[in-house]
Amino acid sequence: MATGVRVPVVRRLGAPYALLLAAFVVSGLGNWIYRLALPLLVFELTGSALNTAVVYALEYAPLLMLSLPGGVIADRFERRRILVVGDLAATVLAGVLALIVASGVSSVPLVYGAAFLLACVEPLYYPAFQGMVPDLVRDKNLERANALMQMGDNVMSLVGPAVAGVLIAALGYEGAIWADAGTFAVSALAMLAIRTRSKPAAGEEAGQERRNPLREVRDALVHITRDNRPLLSGAILFAFANLGTWLVQANFVYYLSDYHAMSPTLIGVVFAAQGAGAVLGAAVCPWLSRRFPPGRVIIVGTVLAGVGIVLLIPLRGVVSISVLWALIHGIGTVNMVSWFVLRQRTVPAGLLGRVVAATRMIAFMSIPVASVLGGVLEQHWHNMYLIIGIAGVLRFGVGVVALSSPLNSSAGLRNSVDL
Repeated sequence: MATGVRVPVVRRLGAPYALLLAAFVVSGLGNWIYRLALPLLVFELTGSALNTAVVYALEYAPLLMLSLPGGVIADRFERRRILVVGDLAATVLAGVLALIVASGVSSVPLVYGAAFLLACVEPLYYPAFQGMVPDLVRDKNLERANALMQMGDNVMSLVGPAVAGVLIAALGYEGAIWADAGTFAVSALAMLAIRTRSKPAAGEEAGQERRNPLREVRDALVHITRDNRPLLSGAILFAFANLGTWLVQANFVYYLSDYHAMSPTLIGVVFAAQGAGAVLGAAVCPWLSRRFPPGRVIIVGTVLAGVGIVLLIPLRGVVSISVLWALIHGIGTVNMVSWFVLRQRTVPAGLLGRVVAATRMIAFMSIPVASVLGGVLEQHWHNMYLIIGIAGVLRFGVGVVALSSPLNSSAGLRNSVDL
């Protein structure tokens, strides 16, 4: 397979899962090309750290508006169909963005608008995707299934930035964005080939009438605030950790370009290393899950990632920055897989889409703020090293505080391990 994952392992998880994995990996390739191409395009048009950071804010702002509606949709309708429609919509929107670039209209607001609409698809798509994984594999295989998803995505993140750097240098930004549109189309075809019907919501199984959407959202919020407190603690931990991480992440292309004079190709190398580290992180997840509870893995990983961010400050060469960036993102992947399994094992099937959406909204609500804040601070201070230091200390502190939270409680961890 293109992902480098052993075929027999995937086969044991079933053909429907293999198709879901293929769709995820192919669209992931295009996503990583897009994530490098668009910030570089805006930076080329404006030369501004703030304008470049706005791209990242636009990618995550729709999560605040559309995550909960996306969760309701995922628990009401057949999830495979939601994914097909989402991929087709993303194909069209990415194509529009490519046409804007091809037209030669150097309008940053037009690029922002197209990027925002494309980002609106994801929060409607993701809860159905996460809810479909336990529909297609057995409970005992959830760690492996989620780890393979992250490994496949991150193999593409290894390839994608390097491909994007070459495409931008050889063909310009238009080619990279057209490639993104094509991957969404291929992903839609793979989803259409899945014949297994994903589970309907619990209410539909019982023949009950659909309830008020606001009440359905309330049920999910009650679950995480009253019945499953480790999930609320984890979502809050990720919110603060993301605040620290994205002060750096949103400015990272600018930082490498302006502070270290790296070309698009070298920047692609750094982001490719990010993918390599994440692949390694995904590979060790099943081993870690057999030895440590997921909540504790998340907490320790958050502390270690904070230390890693601070250690970026003295580094100057592309090799040293790439290696440390790879380690930071490897830890991040371990945290993500542990978090996915914790949710999938402790949340009832009929609530999973809404709980995924609610916890993800909480976890990601700080990213648009951090993206813009990072750009503003750099514009005023002109000191990315100070910003990196603040980000690392923040993430380290969040992990230390979480040691006394329900995420690290024996009851919450026992639920996540023994179910």
